[in-house]
Amino acid sequence: MSMAGVSNSQMSLSATLKRAGLAPIGKGIYLSNRTREASGSSSAASNPSKTPNIILVFGWMGANLPHIFKYTKVYQEMYPDATQIIVQSRPQFFWSSNRTRMNNLVPVAEVLEAHGCSGTKLEVAPASESDPPRILVHSFSNGGGIQMYTLGKLLRARSKSSSDFCGHKPRMSAMIIDSCPANATLRGALRAFTASLPKNSPLRIPLIIFIILIYSFNSFKHRIFGVQPIFERLKRGLLRQGPEGGILPWMTEKTPRMYVCSKQDELVPFEEIEEHVKEAKARGLNASIEIYDDTPHVAHARRYPERYWGAVKDLWAAAVQS
Repeated sequence: MSMAGVSNSQMSLSATLKRAGLAPIGKGIYLSNRTREASGSSSAASNPSKTPNIILVFGWMGANLPHIFKYTKVYQEMYPDATQIIVQSRPQFFWSSNRTRMNNLVPVAEVLEAHGCSGTKLEVAPASESDPPRILVHSFSNGGGIQMYTLGKLLRARSKSSSDFCGHKPRMSAMIIDSCPANATLRGALRAFTASLPKNSPLRIPLIIFIILIYSFNSFKHRIFGVQPIFERLKRGLLRQGPEGGILPWMTEKTPRMYVCSKQDELVPFEEIEEHVKEAKARGLNASIEIYDDTPHVAHARRYPERYWGAVKDLWAAAVQS
């Protein structure tokens, strides 16, 4: 791409971010801090102490900002007083080192800490005593799920204390896991990484070879050194329980979570998500599942917006009551 092309692309991105009220705070990480412009703009905003004031959105692998904006725009209408943190997921994230993954998410951790989320306890910082953290997390596909899992590891690593958060009154929190998790299979990896490429793309064959090499290397590490594939670590993280919280440190067994999947998803078989949800419930986690009959991967809200966003509102209502 020429210098002029790069400049035009950057200008276009800047204009897009400005229209969306977003500021870049890291590589593929954006912060929105919009406030309600008119009273009554959202029925949910009539009682702001019962609505989320932080919304974490983890996009699916390769999702461009305009795709993610279709979700964040709805959140701006539903919860106009909430700060939104948007995290993109790029393919190279999957074969980066754990340290690189965690370093990339430091800006997210810093924003959360500034809002009162500190270490393994969801503490109330002096500046946020009147507005304690109420966090809604929305993760898409394995790409978003792995970003979420990595953020949990980062927050624990930055913790100054390993004290038991469950001994304190939990803040409101809920989690949506859309089109995730999937089993760690070569076939699934190939589908995920090549889904956005045309079948006649010259990049398709080199990418397939590269994915096979990476998958083989990870399988070797698992057999020889016991290192679990990242997708398996994500599944284990989603089932995490104990004194240091769930996949994110402030989450407990009572935190409402909703899995969303489809019988027509060609990337993540809904049976794998169903099986995971059964295990989550068996472990005592507050899990529910929404199964669609005919929607493609991460496209449930686009085809059935009323059902999808109605379920999100119901999930948050459960968080308020829990």
